[in-house]
Amino acid sequence: MQNFIWDFDGTLYDTYPGMMAALVQVAQENGAAIDSAKTLVAIKAGSIKDWLQTFAAERGLDYATLDKRFHDLEATKLGMAKPYPQTAALLQQIHEAGGNNLLMTHRDKSAWTLLDRDGFADWFLGGVTTELHLKRKPDPEAINYLLMRYQLNPEVTVMVGDRRLDIVAGQNAHVHTAYFNVDGLNDAPMADWQVDHLQDLAKLIKA
Repeated sequence: MQNFIWDFDGTLYDTYPGMMAALVQVAQENGAAIDSAKTLVAIKAGSIKDWLQTFAAERGLDYATLDKRFHDLEATKLGMAKPYPQTAALLQQIHEAGGNNLLMTHRDKSAWTLLDRDGFADWFLGGVTTELHLKRKPDPEAINYLLMRYQLNPEVTVMVGDRRLDIVAGQNAHVHTAYFNVDGLNDAPMADWQVDHLQDLAKLIKA
């Protein structure tokens, strides 16, 4: 593979602890206690938006208010997010081999802030964040945008993510797919490759 399109949360960076802490606090502020492990599985299978909408509907609460509160809380915890141990080495290896790293995330430009903080941003050709207002995964619009914007050959492009929807988005865009089974959920058996450690993807590098 020459082009690696990366999901951010749960793939390059371990941001889920901060997300879960924010969700737990939102629930507590509204008189509910949630099971963190079960909630993590739910948001990985769907999305935080889905979870908050369900939570709001079940309790007669305003979704927009909950969503704003969650994002305000999560933003205060984002600085604690760390890249996975093998993130730096793999991104650098791809870049130095003449390959391309690209970002595709539902997060806003704060993803670039973290990549820049840790010295990774220069290893990226470009990417997609929410500021572009493209359709969310599993819709292939964001991947197709990257393919067209950077003239990428789908046959040597792989979408890498930790959720089933990342893999479905890749399939919908007709690129290769790699599932990072970081939580042992085994939720995307249809992916072209499944790895438990990011560095296992190094075998795919071919610039």
